[in-house]
Amino acid sequence: MSRLPRFLLLALLALLAMSQAGVSRAAQQSPVSLDVRAGYDGSGQYHVGHWFPLSLVAANDGGDLRGTIELRFPGDSSPSFRYEIDLPRGARKQVFLPAITDANARLIELSLVANGALILNRNVRLVPVDSSEILVGVLSSDQTLLNSLSTAQLVSGYTTVLSRLSADLLPEDAMILDGLDVIVIHDVDTAAFTLGQRAALDRWVRLGGTLLLSGGPDAGRVVGGLGDLLPVQIGPGLRTDVPAESLERLANSNGLRNIVPAITANQITLLPGTRALDRESLISVGDVGTGRVIFAAFDLSILRAWQAEPDLWAPILTLNSRMQIASSFRWRSENLVRDTLQLAALSLPSPTLLLLLMVVYIVVIGPVNFLVLRRMRRVDLAWITTPALVAIFLLATYGASFVLRGTRPQVSQLALVQSFEGAPGGQATVFVSIFSPQRRSYTMGFGLDALVSPGTFEGFEFSTSLVTISDSTVQVRDLLVDVSSLRTLLVEQPVVDVPAVQSQLARDASRVTGSLRNTSGEMLYNALIVSGDAAQSLGDIGPGATVEANLPRNLQSFPDLIGTPSDGLFNQRQVLSTLFSYDRFTFGGPTFQGQQGLPERDAVYLLAWRSAPMIEVSLDGKDSLQQGMTLYLIRLNT
Repeated sequence: MSRLPRFLLLALLALLAMSQAGVSRAAQQSPVSLDVRAGYDGSGQYHVGHWFPLSLVAANDGGDLRGTIELRFPGDSSPSFRYEIDLPRGARKQVFLPAITDANARLIELSLVANGALILNRNVRLVPVDSSEILVGVLSSDQTLLNSLSTAQLVSGYTTVLSRLSADLLPEDAMILDGLDVIVIHDVDTAAFTLGQRAALDRWVRLGGTLLLSGGPDAGRVVGGLGDLLPVQIGPGLRTDVPAESLERLANSNGLRNIVPAITANQITLLPGTRALDRESLISVGDVGTGRVIFAAFDLSILRAWQAEPDLWAPILTLNSRMQIASSFRWRSENLVRDTLQLAALSLPSPTLLLLLMVVYIVVIGPVNFLVLRRMRRVDLAWITTPALVAIFLLATYGASFVLRGTRPQVSQLALVQSFEGAPGGQATVFVSIFSPQRRSYTMGFGLDALVSPGTFEGFEFSTSLVTISDSTVQVRDLLVDVSSLRTLLVEQPVVDVPAVQSQLARDASRVTGSLRNTSGEMLYNALIVSGDAAQSLGDIGPGATVEANLPRNLQSFPDLIGTPSDGLFNQRQVLSTLFSYDRFTFGGPTFQGQQGLPERDAVYLLAWRSAPMIEVSLDGKDSLQQGMTLYLIRLNT
């Protein structure tokens, strides 16, 4: 064979091999695709210890498929979340999933599983923002807006990180926004937000978030969907030739007039409670709940070239501590139920009872058994009667303990509900516990709007558990509870059933005085009015009842010295002490240093109890006969 035909033969064989490899790859290629955008910015950015969004688009070009999407963080032995998905032929489905991790994970693995077989696997890059950093979300078409804020210290000792938000990734749950400390909105049409996105943004602000709104020519689009959040009324037309000197004076720095000789700004009218920070009313601030809304009456982008831009915003965007209840308990794996639940089945027998049982056992097995057998003249039967008596005592003891534990599992919940006078609904942080008289597994179900942390509190540990999400429910399945043991889940959920109150309170440096009326149809038990670390007991407040408040602010009586009851399903005194006896809500995580009491030293709160559970929980697919208590933390208007 000549060299040329041999070459052609080799080439033909190579082409044939490549063709077969291509056919093999095509056969192995999955007909299902999964596009993922993670984090606040769609590129994986998230705040460690806080919920963040995942947007998934699943497409199926093959046959009908029903399976699950599983989310796993590096180092975890099992997935944290599982989403049940139905993908018919040709379907394209978008799914929004909440996720959370307390580790600085830089990767999340997503797997699509059907009939026990792995269909698709994706590794998605994450960018963690540590708890020692302040996260500022910027929603703007200008990807360089406020870049200088990364050099500003909004909280002393904490660095600032910027996240470029995407409007279509804005969640419809305030708790998924909770990892953002500041949100800036510029040249974006907020009227195009969904009702859920607007409600989440509103509640996020009321729970302590800081919102900065850009004005100028695009002000109408920026504020169009924000409703009552806006601290000013924007008039028709624009002011031209507003002196830039006003902002220079506010930043205590010169140079802006060389870049922007005059500023075009909105005509505004300050609403009650709003204050202008400069003489030209270019920047105005209004308090909303525990948060703030800042309106800049000019386009924020005009400051881009000014070197003093961070000096202007650093004192304006200074942040206060927020009452982030769930994250503070996750941060330390701290179980609020462990030391406060007073369930009878959890109580150990008293030492006196145990001592009496031991004495009776010894007396019956020894002297009584011997004396009876001797009187019967059958001492030889001791080898039968002694084991029999031991067995009887064991059965009696086990039966007594079985009676004390009961025969059914018991579900208890302790809910902490943050709300605001005049605002509908509130945000609940709920510890849901299940006590089992025997070793077995359960399925616990929650509403679709529930954020269930993927783990359970057991004693002093936090153990991983899988959260399964479907189109109809959120569940924790196969939750194994040992005999006479307690496992506790942490659930965050918006609620609407919050009692309405009306206050007429005056506050000065030394005292809070006035009246408070319960305008709801619900009894408020063991009510307190609290300011900082001072508290006054108001007793029980019935529906329609009015009570008088006269609180000296130098009492330093809260939470340890106030006469809160310690009886009931939960020890109310211990609950308050655990929540407020140290600086739980400081930046960077709880610390045992700092002041006691509520984080807002000047605010006034109503704390009151309800002897009923707050959220619906099912057990093994059925509504559970649960018991619970609810603590309302209602911020009052003063």
